[in-house]
Amino acid sequence: MLERPESELQFVTPRDPILSVEIDIDSIPKKLQGVSDLVTRALSSAADKSIKLRATIYVYQCMSINFHQQTWSAFFGVAGDKKLLDVLLNAFKSAKVGKVRLSDYINPSTATRDFHVQDGHVWRPLEAGTWCTESKGEKNLEENSVPETDDFELDAEETNGEGCRISSPTRFRVARADASVGSICKKIEEVFGIPEGAVKLCGPDGRALRGDAKIATLRRRWEQ
Repeated sequence: MLERPESELQFVTPRDPILSVEIDIDSIPKKLQGVSDLVTRALSSAADKSIKLRATIYVYQCMSINFHQQTWSAFFGVAGDKKLLDVLLNAFKSAKVGKVRLSDYINPSTATRDFHVQDGHVWRPLEAGTWCTESKGEKNLEENSVPETDDFELDAEETNGEGCRISSPTRFRVARADASVGSICKKIEEVFGIPEGAVKLCGPDGRALRGDAKIATLRRRWEQ
């Protein structure tokens, strides 16, 4: 299980109401023991297909008559990639939830933030200020065709065999802001032949950042 401070997650926080999928809570099959795990699996399947997918799922519960009778319903609103509405709708139907429909708009400010999709993971609240994902290990951004570094050239001084300094162009790589600290550490180890686990990227306090933290977070800490 990976953990991440809430401040490092890029939540989608719309000002306007968002569309939702509604389910009658009493129509959830008892064998499911709720739908949190079902929602997590459905979102994870979508997140595995795109490292760039980002959305925050807000949940609101109240009495409803949308199923032509009074029910206690849960509304799952999607802020971000709207294709996740269909992902959730199909997941509930496949799990034989008795009453499910594309439903009303809900106000995120009155709902709870229960799920978040980012960096190929599905994050859920663990405790105050901390979110977690059941995914094991980090997603490789290169495998998803998202480069972690940008190339540029600088003139680097070298010494020739006669002791004279010469200048030659050397290619450097700049870590992308959305690359993970762990993946960049591995890159450095590979390029310089350093033993695995030897490279740590630290903040101004000298403490190493978690492997799943972003390079943008590292830069922010040094800028402050």
